[in-house]
Amino acid sequence: MGGLGLTNGKMIPRILVSLVFLVAGLLKVRDPLAFADGIAGFHAFPVWAINPLAMCVPWFEILTGTGILVGRTRSAGALAACGLSVCFVVLYASALARGLDVQCACFGKWDLLQASTRVGLVRALVLLGFSAWVYWRARRTDRTTPKRWREAA
Repeated sequence: MGGLGLTNGKMIPRILVSLVFLVAGLLKVRDPLAFADGIAGFHAFPVWAINPLAMCVPWFEILTGTGILVGRTRSAGALAACGLSVCFVVLYASALARGLDVQCACFGKWDLLQASTRVGLVRALVLLGFSAWVYWRARRTDRTTPKRWREAA
């Protein structure tokens, strides 16, 4: 386990962020209609955009989560996680500013993780912080690791 970096905790945020995006994406793929309802609840997108978003965002989340785990795509995956997290923060902040109480569709209809707008905003901010840390670590590793080692990873 020491070779994976788990003993000093460096991989734990990477695994957590990856799992959040993988689980969220997989749960949304199972029930795109529930996710479409969640998107519509934000009143932030035109009606014609809701279904395409409900079909594409979950797959992008799955690709993002997978990308964070794979060595060669870790930076790109983490950057995508940051971008998605910023979108989530903006959506929740906008809903909160407009007085909307949006039930989180982040994890489909999984009742355990349903949250109010305020909790959703806090969760999105925490996810953004972890995603930024994973991206920073990935970029730092890319610069300090010799090229021949990066290619082997």
